[in-house]
Amino acid sequence: MRAQIIDSIFKISKENNAFEQIERLYSGLTREELSQEIVQVGIMPEVFDHDSSEEKLWSKFSDVILASCLNHLGLKSQVIRTRGNSADVYSVTKNYTLVSDAKCFRLSRTAKNQKDFKIKSLDDWRRKDTYALLVAPLYQYPIDRSQIYPQAITRNVTLISYTHLKFLLEKSKKASLKPLWEIGNILNKRYSTTEKQTGLAYWKAVDSAICKLCGLKIDELKDYKQAEIDKTRELGQEGIHYWKSRIEEFGKLSREEAIRVLIKSQKIDQKIQTIEKAISRKYTI
Repeated sequence: MRAQIIDSIFKISKENNAFEQIERLYSGLTREELSQEIVQVGIMPEVFDHDSSEEKLWSKFSDVILASCLNHLGLKSQVIRTRGNSADVYSVTKNYTLVSDAKCFRLSRTAKNQKDFKIKSLDDWRRKDTYALLVAPLYQYPIDRSQIYPQAITRNVTLISYTHLKFLLEKSKKASLKPLWEIGNILNKRYSTTEKQTGLAYWKAVDSAICKLCGLKIDELKDYKQAEIDKTRELGQEGIHYWKSRIEEFGKLSREEAIRVLIKSQKIDQKIQTIEKAISRKYTI
């Protein structure tokens, strides 16, 4: 389905109602269809240009998928249309509310920092809502010590991966997910300052909580994590193939064509226009 989704995004990304079309196409996926697609959602296709309308639409697609997963898990959820000072997905149950953010990353992207995960922003966006959730590819979270873990614990923002969502979709026993949203509060009381900074300690607690909700042993979740590793390697080959094909295309360009491509890639024309606009302003002194 990934190729189909990419084609759909290329076709509609420039249209005014692109988000509405994506939501209409993919918000009605069954539990089984979501389970099959969920892990690859967090990997941004390399074929999309950086900061392009296609890249932005894929991010909105990930919001649709997250909302659909939460709906299947018993939380009445919707994607928030307004962008800016709000989370991407809003969920309601009889006993609590939840704000969520779905993160997507390119495999070609270099190291990420704590600002990429927007934990403080999620806490701010929560306002009076009860809980907050961040979902990202498991391999994109820092492996060991990182400030995102004490931030998540002290602010009670739950971090999980798309693999954890897949596990819940397939194995959940319809139990309340509230213990998962409380994990920061629990660890804040249980962990020392040093333990709060350790990714291994955080994920051990998350894995344990999710397996307890599903009534299963940790080994079954480990199998799902291995499946994510395998899927990531598969999609990595997709990205490598794309960039190698671009190298071949560049090798066939004439000198003049190569210069035009280089100028475009550096956005030199736009930079010149921006400078000209700045120096042509009429100033009042």
